Amino acid sequence: MGSKHHVSTPATDEAYERYRAAREQYAVAKYEYKAAKYALKAARMREQAGAGGGQQERRGRHGHHHDRHDKHDRHDRRGHGALGPVESRDSMDRSMERGKRRQVVLEVVATERIGEHFQRLTLGGPGFADFRDNHFTDKYVKILFVDPALGLEPPYDVQALRRDLPKHQRPVRRTYTVHSVDAEAGTVVIDFVLHGGAGVAGPWAARAAVGEKVAFAGPGGKYAPDAAADAHLLVGDESALPALSAALTELTAKAPAAVGRAIIEVGGPEDEWELSAPAGVEVTWLHRGGEYTPTRSGLAAAVESIGREEWPDGRVHAFVHGEKTMVKRLRRHLTEDRGVDRRRLSLSSYWTHGTADD
Repeated sequence: MGSKHHVSTPATDEAYERYRAAREQYAVAKYEYKAAKYALKAARMREQAGAGGGQQERRGRHGHHHDRHDKHDRHDRRGHGALGPVESRDSMDRSMERGKRRQVVLEVVATERIGEHFQRLTLGGPGFADFRDNHFTDKYVKILFVDPALGLEPPYDVQALRRDLPKHQRPVRRTYTVHSVDAEAGTVVIDFVLHGGAGVAGPWAARAAVGEKVAFAGPGGKYAPDAAADAHLLVGDESALPALSAALTELTAKAPAAVGRAIIEVGGPEDEWELSAPAGVEVTWLHRGGEYTPTRSGLAAAVESIGREEWPDGRVHAFVHGEKTMVKRLRRHLTEDRGVDRRRLSLSSYWTHGTADD
């Protein structure tokens, strides 16, 4: 096989990316299966010790303890900013939606276009009293979008709408990172990436008017930069810019002597933001020259190309969020090639190339 010459084309590159994604999913599933198997064995041994070896009781409660351990294991893997191997923000926050169904309803109080591909909305109003802030820099909310033709006012009875409406009119959720919260002013700022007329949230944000109401659940979140880490690595595309901006701002305020790298990919120089970062954190902007495609993106390759002599010593706290294929590729690279501790690795796929989600 090594003697054959394969011509790279967009079609073969796309097929290879799909293959690699499937391979990553298989590896993650195998790892989680083994972890669950050993955890179950440990739980049974603890139960046996506590019950004095009652075999019949162990059998009767087998499923119950398996479920309890699954929840405990998920919590452990996500601790200290870690999100397990790779998780989407939908999967990593189902527990939040189950446990907190109350919706926060705010109003658009200001709109601002940031360059060509970002729309910033400032939300506020009396509903801010229901907003429960957290300390995470990747805090996010799940915004509810309901067909305006229905003439409904939030908060919405989502279960009833999903039960009674035809599929094309059912409400949808879109997850967005909170750029900043001003508790004194009672406002929440959210930035939306615009993809022309594609998607649900982007077109809505582009035309949103002051006074319009917005309903969402949250915020959730899992990551905040560890000021005690020896070095930081922050990687993402446009979708992760609000979280990257918040993380760098927090490092500047709480760990001004921090060192590391932030590698951010956007369409072009017009999409760059002015970021506040510690002097020791090098910020690198990558320009794709247009919309994202797997062959056009160089984000994962930029991280992989960091030389051994340039890679920091000690405990690296890494934040890698953005397009799913990129995140999975770097999960493997950082854990297997760089030796980054999984517990100090925050990974999340914010979106997937080729899907309609925005």
